[in-house]
Amino acid sequence: MQLDKILEILEGKTGLSKEEIEKRIKEKQEEFSGLLSKEGAAFLVARDLGIEVKETSFLNIKDLVSGMKRVNIKGRVFKISDVHEFERRDGSRGKVVNIFLADSTGFVRLPLWDDKVELVKEVKLGDIIEIRNGFARENIFGDVEISLGKYGKIEKSEKEYDLPSVEEIEKMFLRFPERREIKDLEEGVYEIKGSLVQIFKGNYIFSICPVCKNSLKENKCEEHGEVKPEHALVISGIIDDGSSNIRVVFFRENAEKILGLKASDLEKIEREEREKIIKEKLLGLEFVLRGKVKKNKIFDRVEFIVDEVKDLDVKKESKKLIEELKNYLSG
Repeated sequence: MQLDKILEILEGKTGLSKEEIEKRIKEKQEEFSGLLSKEGAAFLVARDLGIEVKETSFLNIKDLVSGMKRVNIKGRVFKISDVHEFERRDGSRGKVVNIFLADSTGFVRLPLWDDKVELVKEVKLGDIIEIRNGFARENIFGDVEISLGKYGKIEKSEKEYDLPSVEEIEKMFLRFPERREIKDLEEGVYEIKGSLVQIFKGNYIFSICPVCKNSLKENKCEEHGEVKPEHALVISGIIDDGSSNIRVVFFRENAEKILGLKASDLEKIEREEREKIIKEKLLGLEFVLRGKVKKNKIFDRVEFIVDEVKDLDVKKESKKLIEELKNYLSG
């Protein structure tokens, strides 16, 4: 949908002037550090105002924001997961498969559930697909994914859009992350090295859906209804590298890796004792982390979401330090 059409809808339904709406769009772009296009920002302004804007043209993947409904996107398939089967709390069986697609602006995951799994047979790596009437939502890692829901459709495109190839997509979005000092971080994917100097208080153990791994409310998943919950570990704190510090969040396998304990090991331990164990094991330790720097919109802060905890290679890190010292002394 063109920006002018969105402005027209908002003017008609809110009574706000075009200038006031454009001001809000600009503020929304600034809130997201300029990462949103005007069209994407306009969709968010509409959502904030409680106005449903139906999307009839294709939206760039980078402009997908949790809560958007009836959106259309197109992209090239660059990864397809295996089909995963599971059991619901009522004993019924279900299954899911994930399709990953990208355009030149970003990539997104499309999960297909139960009877919709059959759609994956019509798709292969490299195909361009169109998703219509999908809705965007945020998973527990802060990533936005697209779902078909009841009214969404997926089909192979009859047009050969100017989209990057599978190889180009892998280079653009799955590349080896750049090592940066914390003071130089901005939104994106990076590698950092630093010491964990603070652990935040919390429950540390939370219930997740055994299928989509999203959090539950009273053992109910928004997508899969009442399920038998799994328990996952989450640890958050502050990591410092001498240049600055940033809030860091370890989920599930990464949290278990740094702690050396499973969620099930801590599940039956009292909250205060959990905190004591976690602090004794982790405070002061140095880590090399790969992950995403993202803005937490709820708390209005930047945080580092860990995708991978690397084993610290002392010899390799020493060589890096020597090179940095040489460059500094020669510069």
